[in-house]
Amino acid sequence: MDATTLDTLFRAHARDITAFLRHQLPCPDLADDLCQEVFLRLGQQPSGRGASGTRLEQPRAYLFRIARNLLIDHHRRSQARPADRPLEDDDLPCLACPYAVVPSDPEAAAERRLCRRGLARTMAGLPPRLRQALVWHRLEGVPQAEIGRRLGVSERMAGRYVKQAIVHCRDRLMPAMA
Repeated sequence: MDATTLDTLFRAHARDITAFLRHQLPCPDLADDLCQEVFLRLGQQPSGRGASGTRLEQPRAYLFRIARNLLIDHHRRSQARPADRPLEDDDLPCLACPYAVVPSDPEAAAERRLCRRGLARTMAGLPPRLRQALVWHRLEGVPQAEIGRRLGVSERMAGRYVKQAIVHCRDRLMPAMA
């Protein structure tokens, strides 16, 4: 496809495709990246032709089909990740303290490491399903419906798992506030 046609299509449809992708994904940056990928794939096609080589009659519909296929590919890749992974030091300051800021002084950094160790011990005490739901929700930003699908439960039950895990961690890490 020639650059002028591609540029025209990008100007006409990129905003709508990005909005569609942002509605489907938890991360706006990922949606922006996939939108770029849509147009890269279109640019690899022969001028005015679709992937099958037929004349491209409705480019907007074709662009949305590419976007949908990229979403499917993304979800498949995310399912291929290990089901359970250890909590890493750099994942989050503290799951139980979602408003914690990244400290810059050594004393605060040491306290943050202690908090992470306590969190890791607390999470180790969670049932596997609750722990996994919490990791997916808080660390990876996976939507509740997707968590439910991955665990084979309803969306509502997935939400309960996340809530139970958060309450468990909060009660053990901050007993004075419970």
